[in-house]
Amino acid sequence: MFKILRMISSILAAILVTACIFLGIFVDMIACIGCAAGALLFFVLTLLFKYLQEEQEAKEQNAPPKDAPGENEDKENK
Repeated sequence: MFKILRMISSILAAILVTACIFLGIFVDMIACIGCAAGALLFFVLTLLFKYLQEEQEAKEQNAPPKDAPGENEDKENK
């Protein structure tokens, strides 16, 4: 899920950076600054989603398997 959110936010950041260039040239600098702020926000969200995805993958790798062979043998011996 975080991977999809990361891709969406990075695409939106790239679109806003592109729009920022055109707004700065043709419209006004205030619109350009607002667009740049939005691009920065989506870039930070991209980094946040990347961090959360890596954290989730680390938890999944460290989690013990549900049907570990040692667990069933211990339960049968008791």
